[in-house]
Amino acid sequence: MIAVPPRLVRLVCRLGLAAGLACPALPATAATNPESPYAARQGFAFALLGNVPFNNADETIVAQMLGQFGTETDLAIHTGNVKGRDERCDDETYIRRHTLLNASPVPLVLAPGENDWADCDRAAAGQYGPVERLNRLRELFFEPDNSLGTLTLDLQRQSETVRFRGYPENARWEYGDILFVTMNVPGNHNNYRTGAGRNGEYEERVQADSSWLRQAFSAAAKLKTRGLVVAFAADPRFEGRHEYAGGTDPYASLKADLARLASKYTGQVLVVHGGNGPPEPHLPDHPVKLNGKTLQNVTRIRTYGHSRPAYWIKVSVEPGDKQVFRMETVNTVLRPPQPR
Repeated sequence: MIAVPPRLVRLVCRLGLAAGLACPALPATAATNPESPYAARQGFAFALLGNVPFNNADETIVAQMLGQFGTETDLAIHTGNVKGRDERCDDETYIRRHTLLNASPVPLVLAPGENDWADCDRAAAGQYGPVERLNRLRELFFEPDNSLGTLTLDLQRQSETVRFRGYPENARWEYGDILFVTMNVPGNHNNYRTGAGRNGEYEERVQADSSWLRQAFSAAAKLKTRGLVVAFAADPRFEGRHEYAGGTDPYASLKADLARLASKYTGQVLVVHGGNGPPEPHLPDHPVKLNGKTLQNVTRIRTYGHSRPAYWIKVSVEPGDKQVFRMETVNTVLRPPQPR
């Protein structure tokens, strides 16, 4: 009898083509994302990418990358910037990139980046209003409760709560005994503005992000998950202050929350972010020092970007592995997707 790989079994079962295969029995309590208990027993993998495509020419390699996800992973997280800094922030660009990412053969969850909205007031980007573009982005990418992709995951969005109904981009879901959370933390100083008056968009979103992160750690503790993945666009410079506007650190609240919450969590925390950096292989940073605390249960990694558009990070989660997250860099050109 030919052994069928577990990932292929799961895909066939999800597509309803399981004649002759024994699909795992799933309890009713796992109806939101029925892969969770099965993946926790068998292991799974997820992909990390960001800052691609930066132009129309990148779309071909991104499409190949998405195809590779379908053979090697179970889901994917994009840490934002689905367009280049100098590309126009018009609906045509948004719709084109939505179509590309929505063709992913595995569920894909996006966290918005600065190129996607906060930097849209630049002349090269069309001089759009950042808040107006963020709202348009929300309509196109984040309004459904499920993920992008031809196969989808059910997501819990922060917009389900009355106080934060304007933040559908902040999402949370459980998969394979791991809790995932995405947040809107852009990389242009967190959209902190130095003009006179109240910095309304920044201040309100920081409150929303803080509340969402606290809820995520609380949920992870109640569910007793082995790990928690936190993903966003910005590099908050964990190693020091991100000084801006006379000494203000626009990411101070985020780093303080992460340090406090992670120190009380018994599982492993993986912080994933984008941001510019050297093009060499992106090695995991562990342990992470936050606000003077060295956190042995926190690892962070930065996604690749437009300087290496063919590169992505594969994270494997295997049962019984105390490290929980095992990471490797994949080059789609050198290891192209193979047919099933």
